[in-house]
Amino acid sequence: MKEQSLYQVSIAGTELVFDINENDTLLGGILRARVGIPYECNAGGCGSCKYTLIEGEVVDDLHESPGLRASDRRKNKHLACISHPRSDCTIQIKPDNHYIPKHPPQKLQATLQSIEKLTHDLWEFRFESGQAARFLPGQYAKVDIPGVTGPRSYSMCNTANDAGQWAFQIKRVEGGSASSVLFGDALKGIQITIDAPYSIAHLQSDSSRPIVCIAGGSGLAPMVSILHGVAEIDGNTHKPILYYGARTVDDVVCKEYVDTIPGFSSDQQFIPIISESGPQWMGATGFVHEYLAQRLGDDCKDFEYYIAGPPPMVDAVRRHLILDRRIPAEQLHYDRFY
Repeated sequence: MKEQSLYQVSIAGTELVFDINENDTLLGGILRARVGIPYECNAGGCGSCKYTLIEGEVVDDLHESPGLRASDRRKNKHLACISHPRSDCTIQIKPDNHYIPKHPPQKLQATLQSIEKLTHDLWEFRFESGQAARFLPGQYAKVDIPGVTGPRSYSMCNTANDAGQWAFQIKRVEGGSASSVLFGDALKGIQITIDAPYSIAHLQSDSSRPIVCIAGGSGLAPMVSILHGVAEIDGNTHKPILYYGARTVDDVVCKEYVDTIPGFSSDQQFIPIISESGPQWMGATGFVHEYLAQRLGDDCKDFEYYIAGPPPMVDAVRRHLILDRRIPAEQLHYDRFY
């Protein structure tokens, strides 16, 4: 096996120097050193981790990415989440203590243990690693799947545990390379590589505000993790609400599933909203942000909001809460994925 090279990466204007493996990203290596820099999607989409290369050489996973404009490239800017060092480097980026990880990401091997079908195209996959699973409710992992090029980002739907249990809710994508493996017939005993945890859009356990979770599609996973996390907080008396946006009734997880969350009642705390309703559906209809515009109470500024799902849904909900409801941005927690 080829020995992997280590390179020193320095942040200009600071005394920070990191030894980063050539196969690791600059973002991963910096976070593993317990230093924080801004990031969100971890896949080249949002541009939050943009930096300037002052000296040295890097290679990028993507030749073009939504988070980097042509003018950025001309100024020798790159994205830390998709950059790998190829020599000792000096970069310019502003460290941010807000992003210092409580649990630095680590890479580990995990083996598939079970699958539960939540809807026709949303399945829950449970893996087991030989090491304790350390993460905060609402965080995600970068997952390398055999036969699939590049990692995929999946949120955990369980909470940290010593048994090494990792649970992900994954939505089938027609023609998707990851879906062709995970939703195929040859899954028994499949091993994956988990690089986790990532995200600062996790449960704010030090906040005393009641919680509203807003999800769509596989964005349900981090919300389920957060709801489990709330149940584990001693002395918690708030009853969090889960709004779940889906296209049809067939896309809604059953009440029995969310009722497995300790202290959670689907009759009182689970509000599914269907955008394409049929005669068999007697619940809420429309888009999630439209429903919130009609139903959120006057006390909505007193809540902590967690949002996950398709980018158009997240953006519409975020705009409504910030622009229409004047809710402070620091009370909204979400990751921008593209």
